[in-house]
Amino acid sequence: MILQELQILLNNNSIEPFPLDLKGIEIKIEKADRLYNFANKNLLGLGSGDEDIVYNNIYDSIRLCCEAVLLINGYRAKTSGEGHHYIVINTAAILFNGQLGNEFKRLQQMRKKRNRIEYGDFIGISEAELRQAHADAKTLLAKVKEAQSALSGQNILKI
Repeated sequence: MILQELQILLNNNSIEPFPLDLKGIEIKIEKADRLYNFANKNLLGLGSGDEDIVYNNIYDSIRLCCEAVLLINGYRAKTSGEGHHYIVINTAAILFNGQLGNEFKRLQQMRKKRNRIEYGDFIGISEAELRQAHADAKTLLAKVKEAQSALSGQNILKI
């Protein structure tokens, strides 16, 4: 099933094969880690009106983790415009093959909310939403770092 879903994405030009690039993977994960740590430090100051900034940092950390998942598996999203984030998150979910299923559902919801914050009408972010997004980002970041570590040690890895 995973191969069939990936083939559909390849056929409709959503993703493309991409040569293994350990440095590119490392850069994405390091940036994701920095964004996550920045958000983590700023979770303490909630209620100051900066919830959307913290939420966006968590979201960007998650997006970069998903991009790293694609790179680890030899793909990258082909589009850079509208729909790019959806494709990246969706493809990462496919590559995880059912692992983190609930997290990926929440990540797609988070993507929609972040899109409304960024491009539409700001909608409030509850403390519970922020804490859940933070927990999901932490889980995904740990999994991606684990995959990167295995890849670095073996030069091959498929999640």
